[in-house]
Amino acid sequence: MALDGSRLDAARLDAARLVKRARHSARQTQASLAGRAGVARGTVAAIETGARSPSWDMLTALLAAAGMQMRIELEPLDADVRQQIVEHRHDPDLPARVWFAVEGIEDLADLDLRVEGLAAAALLGAPVTAGDPQIAVARTERSMEWLADKLGRDRIRLRPPSWLGHAWPRTPQEAFDLIETECPDGWIMVRGYFGETPVRFAPAEDVARHVLVANGERPIPVQPLHEIETTDRNAARVLRLLREQAQDARD
Repeated sequence: MALDGSRLDAARLDAARLVKRARHSARQTQASLAGRAGVARGTVAAIETGARSPSWDMLTALLAAAGMQMRIELEPLDADVRQQIVEHRHDPDLPARVWFAVEGIEDLADLDLRVEGLAAAALLGAPVTAGDPQIAVARTERSMEWLADKLGRDRIRLRPPSWLGHAWPRTPQEAFDLIETECPDGWIMVRGYFGETPVRFAPAEDVARHVLVANGERPIPVQPLHEIETTDRNAARVLRLLREQAQDARD
């Protein structure tokens, strides 16, 4: 008998879970399973708690003692992610939720901006968790004035977390100079009605590169798929495959 869901990723093989699951399915105690497999009960206990990693031969012997066997199948690279893409259903409420966060920051929605990161990917249909939206704002005279106003009214926290320890900037240019000095990664946390949102200031031409996602009367400008980067490994695989599919469609 093969274990249900026996398609395994060998790099993530969980021997403790497999042995315990097989034993429970066979309605055996640790002592009875150990006796059938010809090992000590303490060995089974150590494997099930993760204190001991069994050899391949011992693992298959324990599963056989429970009347089960393991079946490992090969599949095309990234087949699991391709399946996620095929089965994904767009969340119709996501655009409204993202824009709700943008509008929660005073006057932010009136600036030239685009949504970036995984929130942008999700808005474009990628099967990823959106998380909190990251906002890129075009560096213009208007946004400089906005920044100076928010700094002066204690609406901004720096990343990495620290508070400014000197006088507030007196001009919009001083505000930007301060951010560049105190916040080398470019991101600041802006306080809004519903918490803090990460915001960065980018060249106007970068922000102008966007895709519009429908959201009632006000579409949401989002970062193009090919520009989105992430440290999340699964999301990175999703984005890579979507880009490859888009390239194949163009070719």
